[in-house]
Amino acid sequence: MKHGFIMDPLGGVKAYKDTTYFLMLAAESRGHTVYYLDQSDLYTVGRQVRAPLQEVRVHPDVKEPFTIKSKIDTALDDLDVVWIRTDPPVDRTYIYTTLLLDLLPANVKVVNRPSSIRDWNEKLAALAYPTLTPTTVVSRDKEIIREFVETNARTVLKPIDGHGGKGIIFVEPGETGLMDIIQSITVSGSHWVIAQKYLDAATEGDKRILLLNGQPLGAVLRLHAEGEELNNLDQGGTALASEITDRDREICTTLKDDLCNAGVVFAGIDIIGGMLMEINITSPTGLQEMCRFDDCAYHEEIVDSLN
Repeated sequence: MKHGFIMDPLGGVKAYKDTTYFLMLAAESRGHTVYYLDQSDLYTVGRQVRAPLQEVRVHPDVKEPFTIKSKIDTALDDLDVVWIRTDPPVDRTYIYTTLLLDLLPANVKVVNRPSSIRDWNEKLAALAYPTLTPTTVVSRDKEIIREFVETNARTVLKPIDGHGGKGIIFVEPGETGLMDIIQSITVSGSHWVIAQKYLDAATEGDKRILLLNGQPLGAVLRLHAEGEELNNLDQGGTALASEITDRDREICTTLKDDLCNAGVVFAGIDIIGGMLMEINITSPTGLQEMCRFDDCAYHEEIVDSLN
């Protein structure tokens, strides 16, 4: 099979922890042909989607993970699988990428379905399951956000298009300069913000569960660095071994049919204190850590599922 990975530049890949690299390595180990392409290189001739592809040899040595074998400008129709693995944010370029990939014929498997990447905002998608999520308000009205903050002991404010923990702020009722904080995070009322009741369980970390076709593969616990609050690995957090609880399975079961119907093959959900926080379907991470902790080749299982 031929696998094309739309991703950030190879030179910036941190192979010792990168999930996309691990998926590429699994495809290589299973005898598949692996290609790299950048989303900015996509173009069309009529309805046909094309791009300059670089055939890549993927090595287990994380110090020298890639060797470029050849380059060819070709139609993506020739691929069996196209992986959308460019890191968020899902900005205008990302949206246009998904629209172009919508033109691919049905015989090309796109992971994940482009229209679903547009529809399933990582933070908003969880709100479709109100019984699973903390009390939440989404607004760019400063007064609505202020009133929500004043009714909770503590509130988390998140940019609606944030990623990797960037832009997250913790506020409390009566906090000095609260309106200035809200003014800043909403960019003077021009950007929607997610205001969410703070969960005390966040001090114990947040759990990332990776799902394949709606079924949980495994979990890792992300724990904040000493003196910090954010558990995100990009913000200095540490990945620890974790187990999937009955509550976790209940959440996964609730999501399963919706994910499968939306063509979401590979997803990552974030859970704090048994509550669903985010549904990540752009480029979920944590796969390498999960494989090491569980001593399981989940990356190969994911690739094999596409045969």
